[in-house]
Amino acid sequence: MTEQIEPDLSVFFTAKSVAIVGASNQFGKVGYDVVHNLAQFGYPGEIIPINPKSKEIQGYKAYKALTDYPGEIELVFISIPSKYIINVIEEMGQLGIMHVVIISAGFRETGSKGARLEQELGEKLKHYGIRAVGPNVVGLVDTHTPLNGSFAARMPIKGNLGFISQSGALITGILDWSLAEGMGFSKFVSLGNKLDLDEVDFVRYLSQDEHTHAILAYLESITYGDKFIEISRQVSQSKPIIVIKSGSSKAGARAASSHTGSMSGADTAYDAAFEKAGVIRARSVEELFDTATAFSTMPLPRGPRLCIITNAGGPGIIATDAAEFAGLELCVLAADTIEYLQSELPAAASTINPIDVLGTGAEREYGLTLNAVLADDNVDMVLVITTPQGMSEPVKVAHKIIELHQQYPDKPIAASYMGGVDLAEGTSILKKNGIPTFAFPERGITSLLGLWKYAKIKQDMSKRLLEPEQFEANKDEVLEIFDSVINKGRVTLLGSEAIAVARAYGILAPDTRTAFSITEALRHAEAIGYPIVMKISSPDIIHKSDIGGIAINVKTEEEVRQQFTKMMNAGRQNYPQAAVMGVDIQEMSKVGRELILGVSEDPQFGHMIMIGSGGIYANYQKDVSFGITPINKIEATTMLERTRIHKILQGVRGEAPSDIERTINTLQRVSQLVTDFPEILEMDINPLFVFDENQGINAVDVKITLDRTKILKRQEEEIS
Repeated sequence: MTEQIEPDLSVFFTAKSVAIVGASNQFGKVGYDVVHNLAQFGYPGEIIPINPKSKEIQGYKAYKALTDYPGEIELVFISIPSKYIINVIEEMGQLGIMHVVIISAGFRETGSKGARLEQELGEKLKHYGIRAVGPNVVGLVDTHTPLNGSFAARMPIKGNLGFISQSGALITGILDWSLAEGMGFSKFVSLGNKLDLDEVDFVRYLSQDEHTHAILAYLESITYGDKFIEISRQVSQSKPIIVIKSGSSKAGARAASSHTGSMSGADTAYDAAFEKAGVIRARSVEELFDTATAFSTMPLPRGPRLCIITNAGGPGIIATDAAEFAGLELCVLAADTIEYLQSELPAAASTINPIDVLGTGAEREYGLTLNAVLADDNVDMVLVITTPQGMSEPVKVAHKIIELHQQYPDKPIAASYMGGVDLAEGTSILKKNGIPTFAFPERGITSLLGLWKYAKIKQDMSKRLLEPEQFEANKDEVLEIFDSVINKGRVTLLGSEAIAVARAYGILAPDTRTAFSITEALRHAEAIGYPIVMKISSPDIIHKSDIGGIAINVKTEEEVRQQFTKMMNAGRQNYPQAAVMGVDIQEMSKVGRELILGVSEDPQFGHMIMIGSGGIYANYQKDVSFGITPINKIEATTMLERTRIHKILQGVRGEAPSDIERTINTLQRVSQLVTDFPEILEMDINPLFVFDENQGINAVDVKITLDRTKILKRQEEEIS
């Protein structure tokens, strides 16, 4: 069996000889289309049809099997019924052919029988070390070789955008659309079922491809989330990655599963993972390509400051709103720029951004205005809007935009030619000369926003790549607690156990002890010192306050007796199936700002960490921010700053600021805890009291649930 190493994927795009198993002379067959496309679109290598029933296919000599061809074959395309494919892989293994594109469907997307066949196919591929695209794909395309190994009807325009798609139908639709738009691509890759090669492999490859300037992807799932983040973080430092992730809604997630047999993770996890990876997320196919368009020809802006030039007030206002909602800044022009525009434009023109050159604005007005704002150091990027007026001169204006972009190549420009027939020629000229041009201003804003997002990613990535700080922690104590919990047949820690885990990692929390009887409750209360807090201890009762399961400021032995009895009875009456273990006796804490800090495990990306507004209304406020562990101080700070409560923590209406530094420190410590112990399935601190600046925090309620399977596996490994 051959060990797999990091694959050389260049063969898939530059192979000197290609065999098509299932090649056909019959129009309408996939095997016909692949041969036809290779020949029609100028593939310079050897085309080798494989079909046991034909001697010649589309003018090429055909062979009964791969083993009959006398020369070397570098790449194989397969388009035959799925049940025969393993035999072909066996032939490839015997011949030492190491690259295959399996176009055929009929695998796990069809049900359990297809899934078993796919598993068998995967084992055969691994046995020979053969690298495979698919199965269930459209194929792949390289416009620079050129190589069109697909059954798509057309060939894309040569360009510098690489497109990876888990949907083959989307590839064919986008390809056809791109021809009408004049958008060029370097490569198209259809992933299909991702039996072997996946999005991570092709992101890595396209990052090294000289013909690809930006990487686009449509994904329904991500196979290895940790690898995706690791590779994308590296790649995004040199090339933008723009992804549309489908299956975000509940209905969408079900559709993704039925379409490809894939499972989709929580949408919030994808948001957090893309942010950590430096990936720009698009919310629609239109946004994906509007964002990508500018990367083909435009430089990155120095900042988010936008200037809008228009010949109509309404579109200018629409663009202004879109820019503000998107997070771009409408720049303040320099005084001399405004004075110059006031002297050159009609008195009725608006020289305050957005600049309105009026409906009479033609080549002269657009030219002098664009020249002035591009020369202004307060301007980072420009959107030019043109509507069809009697004096508009859209063609001349288009040439002027192109001319001035050449004079100021360091500032990105997008155009919105709002019209149809009257603006068609100008639109065509702009697109052919690399100016991102759209029918509506919002799309122009999207395009420019993508550039700024990536510029910001590059600026911030070096900080985000910093290793997380490692805090001193008592790991042995945590291990002992976890093993004890599992050995007792539980997966949820008692409150006292969870707080002990938190304290082992330096997270400030009150002294907490679990009492299983009134006698123990009295003893713990005496040891901690009155007044105390009492909380019902049960892994099955989440909202303790709803049943009177929390008592604050308990001051006497008699109150301890009364509350213990009351809580145990309330738990058993309201939750007769619940395991009511006892009552936690806890040191009283002063009250601070209430935050929630939580962790849950995502199937794709591992632990997802959360911080935000806490207390009993946390689920209703939903003022939270997410990240993927491990996180460093910069990531922790960014997470907290995204919440609404961060403003309150800074101090409002005369209140003192809260201890933000210790809050961020606690977030990092929790991140380290779940990174050190991946067997933590869920963790919740609510409320996390945050006191005034330099006064610290207090994790007064901690819940931890474990993954039994992971702990038992670790215990078995320790024994062996």
